[in-house]
Amino acid sequence: MAKEGLSFKSVLAIALLMLIIAASTSYGFMRFFMLSNSEKVREVTIGPTYSLGDFVVNLTGSRGYQYVQASIVVEVSTDNVIDELEKRSPQIRDCIIAILRDQTVADIEEPDAQTIKNRIMASLNSLLYTGQITQVWFTQLVVQ
Repeated sequence: MAKEGLSFKSVLAIALLMLIIAASTSYGFMRFFMLSNSEKVREVTIGPTYSLGDFVVNLTGSRGYQYVQASIVVEVSTDNVIDELEKRSPQIRDCIIAILRDQTVADIEEPDAQTIKNRIMASLNSLLYTGQITQVWFTQLVVQ
């Protein structure tokens, strides 16, 4: 009479083989997808920076009752730009004052104030002959 079904050793061998295959597949999946998509450590380098100073400007539509107080620092592409920024300080301050004066409270309260930063960067870059401004930071931004 022939034995029906599989023996205990056969079932154990198949289960062990399936466990090994599942573990290998899981390890391979994690290694391939998780490690390749993980954040790669990159070195962040910041170029030369220059403080444009403090600004106190009345806001649009406030009739002089609301103003913004801001301190601005810019990152520049080369050290030569810093020399040009120092020489053209009156023009640069006038440009920034005009941009800030044109803002409303809602514009200033925009998260990260990215629109204003982009306007400042574009306006200042149009004034520069050597290099460019690559980043604008508000080190202080208060609306009253």
